[in-house]
This record gives sequence, structure tokens and C-alpha cells, in this order.
Amino acid sequence: MLAISDGMGSGPEAMKSSKIAIKMLERLLKAGFDKEISLKLINSTLIANTQQDMYATLDMQILDLYAGNMEFIKSGACPTFIKRNKEVKLLKSLNLPTGILAETDLVVYDYDLEDGDILIMCSDGIIDSNTEYINRELWVKYLLEDMQTGDAQQIANMILNEAIDNQFGMQKDDMTVLVAKVFCQH
Repeated sequence: MLAISDGMGSGPEAMKSSKIAIKMLERLLKAGFDKEISLKLINSTLIANTQQDMYATLDMQILDLYAGNMEFIKSGACPTFIKRNKEVKLLKSLNLPTGILAETDLVVYDYDLEDGDILIMCSDGIIDSNTEYINRELWVKYLLEDMQTGDAQQIANMILNEAIDNQFGMQKDDMTVLVAKVFCQH
């Protein structure tokens, strides 16, 4: 499983929401709870926090090592980018973040993976750093299409550095990038 969560706002309060969501997700799944039930429990926990509003996006990818596919589950999260050679696909979520509504609608995708596929997840601090495009995730897509490297760490560094450059070296929001590369042994 790969997962990121982005709390609303920035700084310590946003980090608190994100940490709660990720820690709960990890514990519930390890305890054997179904992913849909886990996400509903996380949503209820964030709603029940009466001291302050707590919202967080959840972006989760669960890899089935035997079937060679990945299930993408999104709750208010930014698009996931899948780079296969020069082609980049986007998987989007149009629902609200976890903790806003009592009932959550999850967007779930199944995607067949191939050897060498690169999966990129990021927070809105990355996406929103570029103001030149009306459709803001396009700059990440174009950046990924032009990249010559297949090294996951280099890709993450390049995206993060470009996002910071977009903001003239000053981060206005929290920025998270998670990059994973699929290796198949035959």
C-alpha cells in the first residue's frame, strides 16, 4: 500500500489531520478491516473532532502482487499520475476530502500495471504551485512527459524542485510527492 494524506490548510494543524488519517488507515488495514469500512471509520473520527474542523484528503494505492494490478482509492485527493514510457495518464477524484460529509463517496480505480510503470502521487501544494495553467495538473503531466529518467527519487526531487521554483523559492503550502516504480520479475 502507498498512501498520502493532506490536511486542510498548512502547518501543524494540517499535519495533525493527515497523521490521524494515515495512522488510522494503517492500523485498520493491518487489523484486517476492509478498506471501505476503514475509510468510513476515518471519516467518522475526523467529523467527531468537535474542537476544530479536521479535513484531510486520502490517496491510497493497493498493489496486488499476484494479479499485477493496483487499486487506486481517492477521497478528495489530487490526481495520480501514471507514467509509462513517454505517456502519462491521470486518475482523478471529484469528491470532497474525508471529514467534511457524514457519508463518503470513494472513487476507486483498478489499473493493470506493467514493468517500468511509474506512479506519482502528490498534494495540492504541488499542483497549485503553477498558476500559468487553468487546468493546474497539466504542468505536472507535461513535466513527467519530458523527463528522461526512470529513477523514482530523481523524479520526486525534480517535481518538488519545480514546484518550489514555481513559487519563486517560497512554499505557500505543504508539498508532498510520492513516487514508486513497478518492477516485475519474470
